[in-house]
Amino acid sequence: MSDAQGTPRPPNRGSLRLVLVADPGLPSEIARSLAPRLPGQLRRATGAAVRWEVDAVTVPLVADDQVDVSRIADMVSGHLEGMGWDIGIFITDLPRRARLYPVSVEVDTERRVALISLPALGSRRLRRRVRQAVVDIVRQMVSRERALEHPKVIGRPPREPAPGLGPQPRALRRYVVPGLRGHVRLISGMVRANRPWRLFGSLSRALAGVFATATILFINTATWNLATALSAWKQALITVVSALALSAWIIIDHRLWEHADELPARHHPLYPYNLVTLITVALAVAFLAAMLFVTLVAVSFLLLEPSVLRKFVGRPVVAGDYLFLCWFITSIAMIGGAFGTGLEGDEEVRDATYGRRQRERQRQLKERSARSEDGEED
Repeated sequence: MSDAQGTPRPPNRGSLRLVLVADPGLPSEIARSLAPRLPGQLRRATGAAVRWEVDAVTVPLVADDQVDVSRIADMVSGHLEGMGWDIGIFITDLPRRARLYPVSVEVDTERRVALISLPALGSRRLRRRVRQAVVDIVRQMVSRERALEHPKVIGRPPREPAPGLGPQPRALRRYVVPGLRGHVRLISGMVRANRPWRLFGSLSRALAGVFATATILFINTATWNLATALSAWKQALITVVSALALSAWIIIDHRLWEHADELPARHHPLYPYNLVTLITVALAVAFLAAMLFVTLVAVSFLLLEPSVLRKFVGRPVVAGDYLFLCWFITSIAMIGGAFGTGLEGDEEVRDATYGRRQRERQRQLKERSARSEDGEED
């Protein structure tokens, strides 16, 4: 059994217990979904004639991306008191990097603890990748094997130590996902953590502005004439311009773009956080446009009689006219969304735009900046 400090118990040849300690939110959901299926997979992967027990625990982990897995184990030990465990694996949505390489996994073989960073695993088949990472980590600790069964998932050890992550003990192994694949995984994983499809659902004033503008345009006969007269490339141009305008308005008006001179020294935020912000907002605008377009198409075919529309456009009406009308209204309604987001508070927009980890990071940066300014004044 573990002692009062939450350290692992001595190995038991009859059974081994793995505890998955996950951040709230997506990491906790993944851990709880994997826990029932892992015992059989671990038994097959390790070849050990033992009975595996897997528990999932939700614990808020540290928000500092410079803390290694051993210190994290010390910080959360109080939450693991009374639990008898042999191996502890922490799952977080905190992005970690060694130089510019995303860190996917850190393993402390001496203390039998490990840390999995979800953003470095990407956004596709995430549960499967986490399961493969867990299996590889356990094989290393139980079988003392350095070879990875799923190297494409975990990556490889960095070729040189990374500054800023502190000295690396001999028992600590870090794995990075190098090259373009690693950067794409990191960005997509961080964007997924922000859940862009939920942004406008949390901004009632922005939604009201979009749908109010769309309603006014829908019942305006001048809109019918103009929409059915425009060519496809002009419609596409209007769509792109309105989407870019709405995205830029949200980022600039609510100060979502980070500037190096506004942050503490030695902090380099421009990559990947600003890129993630840009993609998150752009995807949110795209989701909003798609939702509005589908709604308008359904309403137009239901309420707008072809004979009425033909009277104003002066020619026979086809299905394409309905689609062009809804496309045009969707594009222009994005401008109404910009006015609506202008009525939202900065904190409301930040809470809707970013996931929990990004909000914690920004809170920490503000606190550091405030302490730095107080120190300069003193």
